[in-house]
Amino acid sequence: MPEPSVPKSVYCLTVISMVICLPMIALSVVNYGLLSIWLNAAIAVIILLHNVTFLGVAWWTKKYSSGTKAAININNEDDEDGPLTMAEPAVAFHMGNIAFIIFLCVINAVAFAIMVDITSQGALKSTLPIERIGSHKWNIKVQIAQTTVLGVSFLIQVITLTICSMGWRRLKEEEENAKEEYEYGSA
Repeated sequence: MPEPSVPKSVYCLTVISMVICLPMIALSVVNYGLLSIWLNAAIAVIILLHNVTFLGVAWWTKKYSSGTKAAININNEDDEDGPLTMAEPAVAFHMGNIAFIIFLCVINAVAFAIMVDITSQGALKSTLPIERIGSHKWNIKVQIAQTTVLGVSFLIQVITLTICSMGWRRLKEEEENAKEEYEYGSA
């Protein structure tokens, strides 16, 4: 089996997500609503940290992995055929990565909902009192831009989650099929 790697679609979405985080941080600097400043900047930094870590681990895995296979002993007996071997899954399909992408989707959805409330009500009439502090009428254009960027970031996270989850499910199905074939062949 070839070395584990990141599918091109996940790699492209990760890079696009990193690029989108830059305007998210820039817009939070020029925004004067307290919640908007800290919420969007924090989410952008968390996404950037995840993406840089993800790409670093993927690079390290691809560079230093020797294409090893993990041995899976189905029945703890010594078979003359040896244990069933399965290839390492790609980093993108690792359960830790999928769990963190779910976390990113949740905080993105919450932030997007808050930003839609702030944008639809206007910062000065927002249902969130903390957002009224330091806001100006002209700030609505920044709010609209932040909401748009946050919405795009959310969509990218959801698409990435979908691709990674489908890959994980496919790996589990292949693993189950291989186990069944191994058990059928050894019976």
